[in-house]
Amino acid sequence: MKRWVCFSWDAKNLGGISWSVPPLSIRVATKDEDEVVQRTILTAFGLDPSWSDLQRRLEDFIGGSVKESFKQSDPPCIVAVHGNRIIGASLLDPSRDATNHLVSGPMILHEYRNRGVGTALLAASLAFIRDRDVPVVRGVTRGESTTARFVYPKFSGVASAGDFDPLAPAKE
Repeated sequence: MKRWVCFSWDAKNLGGISWSVPPLSIRVATKDEDEVVQRTILTAFGLDPSWSDLQRRLEDFIGGSVKESFKQSDPPCIVAVHGNRIIGASLLDPSRDATNHLVSGPMILHEYRNRGVGTALLAASLAFIRDRDVPVVRGVTRGESTTARFVYPKFSGVASAGDFDPLAPAKE
């Protein structure tokens, strides 16, 4: 089984992070963008080989998470937009006690990767969670993923190994 890594960021040290990536814009998703957000996230996961063995679980998890998040009048989701096209998304859980605030993590369509968009989405996601008075922001990902190696270490993200599986069904 592949291991999970939990990254954490001290919110008080996230003061001046920036997420500008011209000509793209980074903004909060609107309530009617649920389907395109879900499609964007799942397409990005589908093109990352470190997630290929979890595709079915990802589809179920992301589908349920998007459905729940977009029931809210202001969905906790940040999107990256090129023109009118959403090219990246980061689904969030702003609950203070969440074990994984970065539900999907910053997911970027393949043709827009390696341009700083993932970093910009991470910065906007961290700021979104910080602005909801969460003292420590947490994001869980697979240890060998691109996110773990290149994205989450930014902004002084601290990694710790764990056996937490963010895709496991919630215990009732």
